[in-house]
Amino acid sequence: ITTAAVLVGLATAGCSPSDEAEQKTESANAAVCLSLEGLAATIQGLTTGVTGTGDVTVGAAQESVNQIATAYDTVDAEVQKLGQDVSQEVLTAQEQFRQAQMQVDEGLSGLDGDQSLSDVPQEQQQAIEQLESSYQELNSTLGCS
Repeated sequence: ITTAAVLVGLATAGCSPSDEAEQKTESANAAVCLSLEGLAATIQGLTTGVTGTGDVTVGAAQESVNQIATAYDTVDAEVQKLGQDVSQEVLTAQEQFRQAQMQVDEGLSGLDGDQSLSDVPQEQQQAIEQLESSYQELNSTLGCS
């Protein structure tokens, strides 16, 4: 009976760290996905402004870019908490997002703040579309829906 109790205790102890690690990873992934949701609305607002279906000025878009930077910092911090679980695919998606973010920021910096975002040069519109695309890629590589 004592031997059986010890074996059951060892078997339970052996499973616990694995289950705990899996639960920790699931919680970290959920935190990453939640932080991405905060980023999505701001990016969607920019995309709507580019298509002309929303009343977005360049000045408002520049404020959105600042909000995106803050929201992305939260995403990045949550991704870093994943530690070794971050794949190269995720790191590549993060880099693409950062590059698109910088391109949008630089492209809007010299424009008139009162100008409608739908009237900005095609280059800036494409940068915003690339930001949306890179966001979708990051979202997908992290397994968020």
